[in-house]
Amino acid sequence: MNYKQIIQAVVAAMLIVITLSACVRPASTPPEGSADTTTTADFPVPGTADDVMSQLESLATQTAIAMQGGTPQVQPTAMVATQIAPTAAVIDVTQPTALPASPEPTQQQVVVPTATPGLPATWTLQTGEFPYCIARRYNVNPNEMLELSGLSAGSTYTAGTVLKIPKTGNTFPGPRSLRKHPDTYSVKSGDTIYSIACIYGDADPNAIIFANSLQSPYNLKAGQEISIP
Repeated sequence: MNYKQIIQAVVAAMLIVITLSACVRPASTPPEGSADTTTTADFPVPGTADDVMSQLESLATQTAIAMQGGTPQVQPTAMVATQIAPTAAVIDVTQPTALPASPEPTQQQVVVPTATPGLPATWTLQTGEFPYCIARRYNVNPNEMLELSGLSAGSTYTAGTVLKIPKTGNTFPGPRSLRKHPDTYSVKSGDTIYSIACIYGDADPNAIIFANSLQSPYNLKAGQEISIP
């Protein structure tokens, strides 16, 4: 399209603008005494004459740009942004959450010495034992024990001799303990669990066996360290 054609298009647009603006006029006023009626314009155009002129001028401008091969600029439509609320995660509180199992605490076994419970009816002498040792151990009167057993004082009694333990309630005359304990004892040649118990006086051989986790026949070695509870 040449320059002459562009001018013609602009002129035609201006003529259209002038014609339409002349058509916009206010409604005529009815004569006095006539009925109250409302007369509208022959060509109802929305807005005022200034709005029509602005619209026609904009149309003429866009027409000229289109004839030159350009693209009319269209005012973008304002978009109303809608905020979408995030969806809250739904937690089912009716189902308990499984927690990792806690490891069970390891209980360390504590070795507690146990003495011979109560007073036995009899006691058979073991290697390294003698009657006064047994009287100290069970806190009984030694003379009553020998008399009850049919034995006499001052005699030598070998392993295997059976002693009867009296139940009169008379205690050992004098101190029962010969050495302080708990203690650690170093085994000597010829020692037995029973002879070591007699060295301490009131120590119980069963408690020594238990405290040292010894196994029958309770053989000891010279220099071995054992605990005396």
